[in-house]
Parts: sequence; structure tokens; C-alpha cells
Amino acid sequence: MQNKTGEKRIGRKVLAALLWLAIWQAAAVGYGRSFVLPSPVLTCQRLAQLCTQGAFWMSCATTLLRVASGLLLACLLGFACAWAAHRSGLARDILAVPAATIRSVPVMSVILIALLAMRSAAVPVFVSFLMCFPVMYTNILQGFDSVPREYRELAKVYGIEGGRFFGRVMIPASMGYIKAGLSLCAGLSWKSTVAAEVLSSPRVSMGYHLLTAKMYVDGPSLFAWTAGIVLLSIAFEKCLKALLRRW
Repeated sequence: MQNKTGEKRIGRKVLAALLWLAIWQAAAVGYGRSFVLPSPVLTCQRLAQLCTQGAFWMSCATTLLRVASGLLLACLLGFACAWAAHRSGLARDILAVPAATIRSVPVMSVILIALLAMRSAAVPVFVSFLMCFPVMYTNILQGFDSVPREYRELAKVYGIEGGRFFGRVMIPASMGYIKAGLSLCAGLSWKSTVAAEVLSSPRVSMGYHLLTAKMYVDGPSLFAWTAGIVLLSIAFEKCLKALLRRW
């Protein structure tokens, strides 16, 4: 029964994908300008061509590294700030201001401000970190606040304090909130990183090639690079979720 249900679910997803591909194909044929709106076949052909080029994989690896670096920094600082806010009401009040401000500031504003202060290659990592930090900080803090008092009392009885208490009690008890924050940031980090790459234009990046394709009105390349970003983002999110399921 479960196998049949799984097959039906996969079948529906395949049909939905084929439906949207058919709509895309019809729109491309109706528009009639492949340099602006290429067909799915033309996009796939261009993506296949890109996959044979070393520059494509180098750009993918570099962008992936920036995404992972920004997300890792957001997690580390999110843990540190959430722990400080959980232990101190003063720290919570102080950190509430930048967390709320960063959450409200448009991504483009952050990118433009960062371009004034740092090298173009560092901007995507900084922007990814800054966009993900409020999400991770808020989720981790909620997780820490939700830890039952009984866990703390039991830890005192067994003499679990300091780093051991943080690693053995607080983090496992807050894991649901941490996973939720990481799931939200998996997509957010890609969007912010690529947007920062487009504006800062470091030579080795997927965002730079998006901008170049747009400048030369190369629709197939623009769509192919976008498809590559989407596929890499999905793979990154799947790997992250698979890793989180082991915790």
C-alpha cells in the first residue's frame, strides 16, 4: 500500500512538471523570440554545453562555497548570540534591535552598502550571512527558551554544567527549532548570495554569468545559468535536510 501511495505521489509530481514544461514551451513558441524566452529544449541544450566547460563548474563551486560560508557564519554567531540572549535579559534587549532591523532591510540595500566597504568577492558571503543571521538567531533563541525546566534541574543533579550542558542538553532539546531555521535559510542563502554576485560581479561566480548573459541579451544562457542555480540550490537543500535527519 505504501509503495502504491509513493508511486502515485511521484507520478503526480512528474505530471505537474510536464504540465509546466508544456506551458513554458507554448509560451516560448507563442512569443517567438528565443533570445528573450528560449524553449525548454534550447535551455537544456545550452545547459549541457555549459556542463562541458571547466569555468561552469568552477563558478558553481565558488558560489556554493560562498553560500555555505555565509550560512555557517550565521549559524555560529546565531548560536553565540542566542545563548547570550537566553542567559541575559540585557543582551536580549540589545540584540533585538539589530535582528529586527536586518530582517526588515531590503537585500539590495545591504548589497549596495556592502559594496562601499569591502571587496566584491567578499560581498556575497557577507550578504548571505547577514540575511540568514536573524532567522538563525530567532529560531535558536526560541529553541533555548522552550527547553523544559526539568531538563535543567536534572542536569544540575548529574553535575552537567558549562559546555557539557550546552552540548548535551540545550542543543538536542532545541534541535527542532534549529532544523526549521536551517531549512528556511537554505533557500534564502542562495537567493541573497546570487543577488550579491550579480551586483558585485566577482569574475568567478554564477551571478556574474547571469549578468553577462543579460548584457548580451543571451536568453538561452540566462535561462541555463538560472536552471543551474535552481538545481544546485535544490541539491544543497536536500543534502542539508539529509544531514539534519541524522541528528
